[in-house]
Amino acid sequence: MTVLRVRALNKSFGDLHVLHDVDLDVEKGEVLCIIGPSGSGKSTLLRCTNLLIPPDSGEVFLDGVRVNDPAVRPEWVRQQIGTVFQSFNLFTHLTAVRNVMLGLVHVKKMDRKSARVKAVLELERVGLKDKLDAYPAQLSGGQQQRVAIARALAMDPKVMLFDEPTSALDPEFIHEVLDAMGQLARDGMTMVVVSHEMGFAREAAHAIAFMDHGRILEQGTPEEIFDRPGHERTKAFVGKILR
Repeated sequence: MTVLRVRALNKSFGDLHVLHDVDLDVEKGEVLCIIGPSGSGKSTLLRCTNLLIPPDSGEVFLDGVRVNDPAVRPEWVRQQIGTVFQSFNLFTHLTAVRNVMLGLVHVKKMDRKSARVKAVLELERVGLKDKLDAYPAQLSGGQQQRVAIARALAMDPKVMLFDEPTSALDPEFIHEVLDAMGQLARDGMTMVVVSHEMGFAREAAHAIAFMDHGRILEQGTPEEIFDRPGHERTKAFVGKILR
């Protein structure tokens, strides 16, 4: 069952054509990793998918609903498509549990007691049961990113987008976030991950899409992309990163 479908997506910023007729399908429960050199359009693709950036043309479907239809509210789309960014974007004056509760109370209109129960469950899910009342300044970068993941999960999204979620972390904390993401993958969460962490892509992904210059040049299983790439540009990229 296809949960997320992208068709002929285009996006330009002035004279810079960033996305060129991008097509993408993500099945329910699938983990798709998008790899490629910096500036290839990977992050822009994610932002067009959840309407943080409006695409110039093309279509994005979530469970058959065209989400970039003007009649569809962007706020609804962002509830259905959770996003975790490079930066954590936590409120520094709120504890971990209150950061996660915020969207539940103000967007989903849950009462505070129910919202706290949900927030605690999601923080436990990412291994932060003992950090509920800690403020962001008291947390490591990896812990802050896991709070951000819990915040997105609390909205019960149909798809989770991860935009290089470990790129801002010190190396010692990267594994914490990757472990949490790996557990989500094993739990059957539908995920689209832009990442330079090739070990995670090889182990957790069901499919890999290679992007360059705004186009998806090749897509296949991790074994196909890493061990038997068919496109010359994919071969060159994989050959450098897997030395």
